[in-house]
Order: sequence, then structure tokens, then C-alpha cells
Amino acid sequence: MPEISEIIDEIRDSSTVIIDLPLNGGKRKRLTCVFKRKESPEFQLVFPPNTLPLEDIDTDSTCRLSINQSNDPVTLIAKIDALEDDRILHLTGQEPIRPELLREYFRVSLRSKIVASYQPGPRETRSKPWTMTGETIDLSGGGVLALFPGKPENRRNIRLEIELPTQSEPVVCIAEVVRTYRMRKKKYQAAFHFTDIEQKTRDQIISCCLQEQRRQLREKIRVE
Repeated sequence: MPEISEIIDEIRDSSTVIIDLPLNGGKRKRLTCVFKRKESPEFQLVFPPNTLPLEDIDTDSTCRLSINQSNDPVTLIAKIDALEDDRILHLTGQEPIRPELLREYFRVSLRSKIVASYQPGPRETRSKPWTMTGETIDLSGGGVLALFPGKPENRRNIRLEIELPTQSEPVVCIAEVVRTYRMRKKKYQAAFHFTDIEQKTRDQIISCCLQEQRRQLREKIRVE
């Protein structure tokens, strides 16, 4: 698969983009905008007047973009770098998603044990290691939503260990926090996007999601 920079280089200037814009409080807003070139993998998105919720944009989160290019659509994950004014966002592409794999990123409800941990690097003198055990809420090949007793203290380079009902050992990957939301009783929902994951591990997660979806459909049919 081409690198993200190569993919962005092939996107035509002024292409129409649909973005799921991350907002504070874990919400998202779907907007239509226009793609403008910069030095790849960086680019700009230009929005119609008075459409950007300027005060509510979560600039620490990633977002998913769908770029319409006739018979060659592009879907990718990007990081928000800066808000230039009330109409322009600066972003950096992070991860492409092949159109034929989009169906594999559907989410299924799944309750299972998850352990999130962080180990600071040698230069991160102000950060401390931590570990939290929680429960998954839903899962996909691209990320996981989980419930924890506290809020993750770091956003990036989070090690996740996820127990799957289809595997004897937990699957392990590196992720970043997309958003957090405080629940009742001092618990937190945290949404993670997988940033460093082996293809075998992603395949195991996708296979688990498919099996769980089939199981839930069978249960629904029995009830009905």
C-alpha cells in the first residue's frame, strides 16, 4: 500500500471532503469542506463561512476524512495541527484506509477486559508510568471504546492489551486517545485509535468482530 504522503500527493486540489470533526466532550460533527494542497503529508481544509464550531474543536484528537474523487475516493485518518482562521484547518495525514477495507472497520458491542498502560521515554522526565484496567464497550479493526476507573494521563503511545473471546492470549497494540468522556461514579469512557498494530493482530480483531456480529444476530433472531 502506498505511503500516506504518496496518497495525499495524488489528491486533486479543491476536491470535496467530508470530515468527522472531533469536538470537546467526545462528540463529532460531520462537515463538508474543500481540500487544498501543502507539502505532503500536510494539507488544508477550507470550510464554508460560519460552519466551523471554533470554540468546540478538539485539536488534540484525530479525525476521519473521505475525499471524493469520482471513481477514486480516498479515506484517511488525519491529525489536526492548527486552526488558521474561522474557515481553514491545517492537518497532517497519518493513516490511509483502503476503500476495500472500510467494511472491516465497523464496530461491534463487546464487553471484555482491557489493560491500558504508558511507559515514558528517557527524555520524558515529567511523565510517570501508569497502568489501568478497564472493560471494552465496542471494538473495531481501527480502534476501541472502553470504560476505565480514571482518565488516561497521556494521549499517545498507549499500550493496549485486549482480551478477545476468540483468542487464548490478549492481543497487544499501540494506540492514541481520540477522546475521553467523564461518566457517573468518576468513571471515564476513552476512545482509542490504533496507531501501531501488526497486521496479524488487526486480522484477529476483525475476525473476532465478525464472529461477535454473527453471534449477536443469531441471538436477535432467537428473541424475535
